[in-house]
Amino acid sequence: MLLVQRRDGDLLSWQFPAGVVKPEKSAARVAIQETKIETAVDAGAPQEIGARVHPVTNVYCRYFLCEYLAGEATNLDIVENASVLWAPIEALARFIPLANIFPPVLDALGART
Repeated sequence: MLLVQRRDGDLLSWQFPAGVVKPEKSAARVAIQETKIETAVDAGAPQEIGARVHPVTNVYCRYFLCEYLAGEATNLDIVENASVLWAPIEALARFIPLANIFPPVLDALGART
């Protein structure tokens, strides 16, 4: 799975690539575009996993599972991200506490314990 290490002031945290969707934009298209802009990875065939109001940020979030098409994971957004990497799904809990991940995302990844 593709992860980005976000900068939040002095704090760093791992998460999936993400972006803000403007009302006139397609959320699926933004997921693909943001992945490319942040990581240099081309993704395709976004499958919507689900949506929720994020319990910490109170932002409405839509989640997509995308397939890898091409590209080498590279940090193209050095202001927002400290790092980018490919990690095996079985290592997910080493990067993000499973309790912090939207349960349908865990199901889509086959990462439920």
